Amino acid sequence: MVLGSPHPSVLIACIDRLLGRSLESVFEQRGFTVVRTESGARALNFARRTEHDAVVLVEGLKGLDAVEVCRALRDDPLFDSATPIIITSPFPITHETRLAAYGAGAWEYCSQPLDLETLFLKLGTFLRARKDLELAQSKCLMDPASGLYTTFGLQQVAEQLGARAARKHEAFACVAVSPDETGYRTTGELAARGTESEFAEVASLFRAQARKSDIVGHMGGSRLAILAPDTDGTAARKLVARLQTELDATTNNGSANGRLRLRAGYCAVSDFAAADFDPAELVHRAESALDGIPVDGLGDPVLSYDDLPPQPRA
Repeated sequence: MVLGSPHPSVLIACIDRLLGRSLESVFEQRGFTVVRTESGARALNFARRTEHDAVVLVEGLKGLDAVEVCRALRDDPLFDSATPIIITSPFPITHETRLAAYGAGAWEYCSQPLDLETLFLKLGTFLRARKDLELAQSKCLMDPASGLYTTFGLQQVAEQLGARAARKHEAFACVAVSPDETGYRTTGELAARGTESEFAEVASLFRAQARKSDIVGHMGGSRLAILAPDTDGTAARKLVARLQTELDATTNNGSANGRLRLRAGYCAVSDFAAADFDPAELVHRAESALDGIPVDGLGDPVLSYDDLPPQPRA
């Protein structure tokens, strides 16, 4: 849950459409925003790319089964381990299947028909604990899972770098980046990738390739941000191009299995002393530019905040 968000969100993966719609309706009645899919591979992809407050997996999914999806998420170093994963099964549950689910990282393993009152009481406890953890982590500078700066840490460092850039009338840029998986074609390929998700590959690359003066942070989900001192718009585009080239070379990217493309939004000014906004706004504008890039693989994958269409006035 994003702090301050009015509604928690849940990802539901269920091949049975009637059951899936029923679960969606029940969660919506409890105030949840619901994302639903019938595929294990898509559930894995959604859970890695988008932050959810809980994940519900129903056994019998297409492709990857529920336990495989749960295990892949548990082993992904950049999936939020504080996110409850609940598996439910329409099949008879044995001691061995229950142990396999808990061993894969499930927080709860339920038989059907579901005892919804018990489930939501437990889920409420899980989410309260998760919120307490988020409140504590919201003031941390570093993300222990990735070794990168947190959003809070980025904002703190941006203030320092922005003050220096303003004093020296230097350029200053923020680049927000997300990997765009455009061609991994089979669930088998997704499963074979194991813990080395596309985001983990990009995060590792950024740590290795960033300049000493650059600050790399994790903005949640699959998003990274780079604070780049003495970097104008032209240099920001060159930075993204260099990272894409290194990604292609490091991961043998662009093979028949697909291509991992970087989508990048940036905000850059040539003289930060003349900017009419504070350093924290620089980060926000870069992320807004990233939001303006289509995820379908079409068009320019790099966009400046200045090139966004004007927003209608409220």
